[in-house]
Parts: sequence; C-alpha cells; structure tokens
Amino acid sequence: MYVRQIDDQVLTFQVSGKLWMRSLVMTDVETGTEWAHLLGKGMKGQWKGRVLKPLVTDMVTWGIWKQQHPDSTVLHMPRSARNYDRTFYKQPEFIVFGFEVNGESRFISMVDMQASPVLNLELGNIPLVVTYHEPGTVAHLFDRTVNGITLTFRQDTVATMTDQQTSTVWDLLSGQAIEGELKGEALKPRVGIMSYRRAWENFHPQSQSVSAPDSGAEGDQ
Repeated sequence: MYVRQIDDQVLTFQVSGKLWMRSLVMTDVETGTEWAHLLGKGMKGQWKGRVLKPLVTDMVTWGIWKQQHPDSTVLHMPRSARNYDRTFYKQPEFIVFGFEVNGESRFISMVDMQASPVLNLELGNIPLVVTYHEPGTVAHLFDRTVNGITLTFRQDTVATMTDQQTSTVWDLLSGQAIEGELKGEALKPRVGIMSYRRAWENFHPQSQSVSAPDSGAEGDQ
C-alpha cells in the first residue's frame, strides 16, 4: 500500500493491462505515468523516477484480522479471485518476505519463517526482528530497540515472544508488550511485503537472502 500523492498532486490509480517482468503495471489517471506496483516507482511518463511513500500493511487471514480488529469492515471487490486464501501459500518455497531498510534490500523465504518464526537480525546498523504468525500466515518487520535498549527475542508460543533482556512478553502480531517490565510499549513496525521470490528478485536484483539459523538467534548480516 502506498500514499497516492506526489508533491501536491493526489493521484488516482488503475490497472494498465500491461506487465513488467510478469508483474502488474499501474497507471495514474491524471498523468498517465506507468508505475511498478512492487516498487511504487514511476517507470514511464511525467513522474518517472518518483517513488510513492509505502505504508505498513498486513497480508493476513480474515479470521485472525477479525480477532485483532473486531470492528473491521470489508471492501467488496467482486472481480477478485475467489480462491485467494491460505492456499496462495501452498508452495512456500516460492514465497518470500521482502523489505528494504536504508537502501539495503533483503528477503526471507517462507520456508525459513515457518521453521524459525522469530528472527533477530541487523541491517544497516539497525537492529530488527522478523516475526511469522503461522495461523494468520502473516509476517512482520519491527525495530527491536525500545527505550534505548536493543532487545533479542525468542519465540514462546505461536502468538508470543519474549525478550532476553527484560523477560517481557510480546505479541507477535502487533509488536505490543503484553506482560512484564516493558508492558504497554510497542515495537516500531517497518514496511515488508509477501511476494513471489522471482518477482521480488526481478525488481530487487541486489537483494540478499537472510538465513534463519534458529529461533532467537542473531541473523548473520
């Protein structure tokens, strides 16, 4: 998801009907600029080279989302595929969670996330943690520094993790501290996206894979 504004101009997007590297191309009604949807970047037209501001979003099962946000409503999209559900991930070896921090791009395979749902790593000198919630088939990226303390996490249950520094218990989905010394604090979320590995590597050719040695261990970055 992106903020659909460049400078002072609010843009209206639609599907162009074209593909770049087998991925959807968007166009804006106002200028006809063509945009790569995985990059949010103008590739041809008036806004070529400009990048839309990304927003933190979730790709999660409706059941888990409804538990977390019971007052949510649904945007009805009748042209959407009816089989767009958990079976999207029936071949996890082809799916990755990709992200960029300070110009550096990384991805983690879904297979690794399933094996190690909590992964501590450091990218561009920024301590991060990737979490994977199996029931919701959803991954998140958080900063793991809170109140000046860099935390190291290990998984407790399918829905919680604990930091080694204060033994605070944290919710995997929200990044909220729910029990312990830091209760009430929240990890800062960062933008990440679930994608086909081929698509991610096509648009991020310099991206590197992040390994998952074990739950609660530092990523070798």
